[in-house]
Amino acid sequence: MNGAGGQAKVVDALPRFVTLASHEGPGLDRYRASLARFGIVPDIVWTGSPYPGHLAAMQVLRAHLSGLPGDEIVVYTDGYDVALIRDPAELVARYRAFASPIVISTEPGFTWKLPGRFAASRRYPKGTGRSGMYRYLNSGGYIGKAGALATMLAGLDYASGIDCDQTLLNKWFLENPGRVALDYDQEIFASSACQSGLERKLYRFDGTHLVNTRTGGRPFFFHFPAENRLCARHVLDMLPFDLPRLPVRPRDRCRYVLNVIESRPTYWLDRPAYPLEDIVGLVAFRLLPVSIVAGLGFMAWHAVA
Repeated sequence: MNGAGGQAKVVDALPRFVTLASHEGPGLDRYRASLARFGIVPDIVWTGSPYPGHLAAMQVLRAHLSGLPGDEIVVYTDGYDVALIRDPAELVARYRAFASPIVISTEPGFTWKLPGRFAASRRYPKGTGRSGMYRYLNSGGYIGKAGALATMLAGLDYASGIDCDQTLLNKWFLENPGRVALDYDQEIFASSACQSGLERKLYRFDGTHLVNTRTGGRPFFFHFPAENRLCARHVLDMLPFDLPRLPVRPRDRCRYVLNVIESRPTYWLDRPAYPLEDIVGLVAFRLLPVSIVAGLGFMAWHAVA
């Protein structure tokens, strides 16, 4: 049972909180601290250190879920780059409103490390949310009954050898239509994937909750994939409570600038990041620099001639 004494009625309504970890660290400390605000102690499923890879970790997680009562509601999130930002008392009710055994987080980007990425993206459902951005699933957060989650993880294509849980979940999702719901409006899970520099445009604190300005969703969790600590700080600074901040590194600032350039068309057009960001990256970071260098070289050659 999660929670502290004196709140048994509320605690009984909470799901089981589960994450994976290979070692202690500041990100995991922040995750724990965000849950501790509500008296929650999560199940931390240790994968062994060094980290054995995503395929092995998913099988460890599946084994853990298989040992729980099949009807128990479980919310899994990544541990090192996720924070609980809202009182979870209404989390189960929000999950049940989807009328699906599993609800998975979404993001604008499409992760597919198998052949045929573009063709696979075209087979993806268009999405039914209030924004056109959040079309693709994000493997950093999902909620459902333990039995259903274990079955989903057991069905991943481990034989592919692709050590990317998000790729394999995308493949499973396309091969099993109607088995899960996607959180298109960020009503449970928010993610900063493909949104660097848009934190203050896409989110605001309304006095009670962090709200997605495009969808109206009031997420319970915020996920910072491949964490850019500057982006994470922008989000956490909007909240009226304090959670540990990870020190911003020079590479965070550098990558932030590049990501801002890539993410703007997604925001302006309210479209998924794929393939928009690939096109912008090709033009801005490859074709444009090459053209400038070639033009300067031509002018220099012409001046000498």
